[in-house]
Amino acid sequence: MAVTFQIKTSLLLNFAFTYTKISFNIGYAWQHNLKLPFLTHESQSSTQMISLRLLIFCVMISITLIPIFSLSIWTNKIIKEQVYDSVNEKHLLIANNITFALNRYTKDLSSALKTSASSHNTNKNKHITDDLLKQLNIHTLGKYNKSGKRVITYFGDTIYTPNSLFSLKIDVQLLEVDKVYFSDLKQGFLPEPSLFLYLKDDQEQLWLAVLSRKYIKQIQSLISFGEKGHAAIVDKKGRILAHPREDWENTGKNLSKVSIVKQMMAGETGVSQFYSPALEEDMIAGFNVIDQTGWGVMVPQPISELDISIGKIKQITLTISLISFFTAALLSWWVAGIITHPIKTLARRTNRIAGSYDHKLNDRKSRLPPTKEFSALMLSFNHMAKQIEKDKLELSKKVYERTIELKESEAKSRNLANLDFITGLASRMSAINTLEQLTEQKADFALLFIDLDNFKPINDKFGHITGDRLLQAVARRIRSENDHKNNLAARYGGDEFLIIINKPGDLDSLMAEVNEILALLTTPYIIDGLELHIGACIGITRNNRGQNTNADQLIHQADQAMYQAKAKGKNRAILYSSLLEHQNEALKKA
Repeated sequence: MAVTFQIKTSLLLNFAFTYTKISFNIGYAWQHNLKLPFLTHESQSSTQMISLRLLIFCVMISITLIPIFSLSIWTNKIIKEQVYDSVNEKHLLIANNITFALNRYTKDLSSALKTSASSHNTNKNKHITDDLLKQLNIHTLGKYNKSGKRVITYFGDTIYTPNSLFSLKIDVQLLEVDKVYFSDLKQGFLPEPSLFLYLKDDQEQLWLAVLSRKYIKQIQSLISFGEKGHAAIVDKKGRILAHPREDWENTGKNLSKVSIVKQMMAGETGVSQFYSPALEEDMIAGFNVIDQTGWGVMVPQPISELDISIGKIKQITLTISLISFFTAALLSWWVAGIITHPIKTLARRTNRIAGSYDHKLNDRKSRLPPTKEFSALMLSFNHMAKQIEKDKLELSKKVYERTIELKESEAKSRNLANLDFITGLASRMSAINTLEQLTEQKADFALLFIDLDNFKPINDKFGHITGDRLLQAVARRIRSENDHKNNLAARYGGDEFLIIINKPGDLDSLMAEVNEILALLTTPYIIDGLELHIGACIGITRNNRGQNTNADQLIHQADQAMYQAKAKGKNRAILYSSLLEHQNEALKKA
């Protein structure tokens, strides 16, 4: 298709240039054969000069032709690159989004299995945890002893629970306690290919759950674009977990020999081209890998679909170029006639008044080809026009450069004002401005004031560079927890941070979210090979809808609550109340 298009473009360009040349020759011949009744004998020798209208027409066609077809050729060259770049970005984004959802799903499964094992061991809330497992598409849950024999099946059909761990090749002795493992797709001894997740508790017993692929298939089925664009999910050994082809999906077909699947099995992520055995054609796909399970997610689309789209765009571009060229040719001839008609009329009347044509004008030398109508004016006008054009270009260039500099300076200033230089979070002023807007709107939100404990000793001991990197690590954790919730996180100063939680819900939900943030911040950090431990105290204040407050008042309340948390033993989160302020004053006096 690309070769055919290049041949068409070459033929059309040759036709366009030939058309211009023929037009020039016809006009020139017509000019030589035409007898002008108003010219004298002396002036008739001037018919060897070119007609101004023909000259203007040829110049305008040349000026129009070059940029139109240059732009057309250049556009056709970059269309494919732009289309592929766009597709790469879109497919990788979709793959990343699916990976994010499955990462979250596997984490929920791990937490649910741990909770269920603990509940059954202690005989507490077993029905609640079993319901949670069923909601997460767990077929059945069973317990096995040290030798790998099944002890009991707590719920679900026992046909999905193996009698022993021999068929799954699980060695209980090699497993870490309280760590959740995910198997690859198993088939042959169950009604359908299945996934297993299991953990060993502190009593050396193994808890085994059989996972339905319902949610995985549901996620895959949501992705469909173009004629054959889709998503596919494989396990860590390349077996199909979810795919548009049901026969492949039901049998867990092994695609480990496909190049892109090999890349996912190696833990790679990105965009790649490969041959699809399912569609029997070349594909382009974005792909990613789920961290905990090693499952691979790819979003492929046939390259032929892209080539068809590119060909259509090229055809449209060429058509527009040809229409523009012939339209420009007609307009050029018409505009040239409008320009030259008054000059011809003026020349005719001047010749009648003078009684003869001043042939001395023909003797003046010019860098431009002489014309019957314009040779007298061109010499005197040429220098001025060139100077004006030169000054205009220089001025336009300076204005453009200055405009770019001003825009860059404005963007840098705005960025510095709104972002903290070290952490990349919102700056203190940006957070205060947001608080002022929210309080003016009387919105429902909560403000968290976070102060890190043990940061100063680390900063003093290991230096400011390590301290800055620790602050950056804290900021990444805060951002990972809050960006997807549309919360605003900011660095207030030093080792202090603010988080604005929009629509926090009831008090239990708010405190649960705060405790998650507290647990996340107090988890040890690995900085430059060092394991660093810090604590955190969080003060919380809430602005209910319709409440009259201001930014300074809310920050003060959150700070008071944080101070009270420090006084009660650190690593705490306390909600502000008016009593806290009196207690803080008493502590300061004491």
